[in-house]
Amino acid sequence: MTYIDYMNQFWKMNMSVEFSSNEAFLYFYLLNECNIRGWQNPFEHPNKTIVLATGMAEKTVIEVRNRLQQKGLIEFVSGKRNVKSPTYYLLDVSRKGSNMVSKTGSNLVSKEVSSYKNKEIRDKTLSPTRTRESHAVGDLFPDSDVFEKSLEECFDELKANQPWKETVCMNIRIRDKTFMPADFDQYLKSFFQKLANEGETRKAPKDAMSHFSRWLDIKLKSKKDGKQQEKWIDTADRKPVRVRSVDL
Repeated sequence: MTYIDYMNQFWKMNMSVEFSSNEAFLYFYLLNECNIRGWQNPFEHPNKTIVLATGMAEKTVIEVRNRLQQKGLIEFVSGKRNVKSPTYYLLDVSRKGSNMVSKTGSNLVSKEVSSYKNKEIRDKTLSPTRTRESHAVGDLFPDSDVFEKSLEECFDELKANQPWKETVCMNIRIRDKTFMPADFDQYLKSFFQKLANEGETRKAPKDAMSHFSRWLDIKLKSKKDGKQQEKWIDTADRKPVRVRSVDL
């Protein structure tokens, strides 16, 4: 399946299955991570990285991924703290009946993970240097200074990251149908202007993505609250005043 196929699959299911905003956010986040890895499926991904990128608490991440698995979009194998990261597998619902998903998914994940582990052992035996390089590419959050770039470079990279942009916009449109890609671009520009005004000169793209997501949520909530307050004020101003008539 392609990126678009997975997106269409989600929205088709959304017509009959209710998804929370957190469920949609996590699913599209995992979809984007799979895309970044060149569609390596299944793939390992640490909880702390998801927490940093989405702003969800770890407990929430665990609850949400359980619900995504119950609804048939993903399968996962829990990790071991400080030893092994959780493994995720994005499911092609069209190829499996709903009854087959839970039965075959876990076995498929386990087999795929075992295959990757065996390949990793072979690579390490053949070329230690090659193994170190592959780990470096797969590590999304190494020391921040490794990925730090000028604000201009960081802005250009985030603006050009179309899958991430689409994911953010779709998650927002679940609760605000008026939000458009042009709004995203304007908020992103304002965010980097804010960083510059605060004296920032360099920023790691991954850090900027998670920072921007949290900042945007706050901005949109503030905007929504402001509109609601204006509505209350406007309603109060328009409330008719009843004047008691007096017979003379």
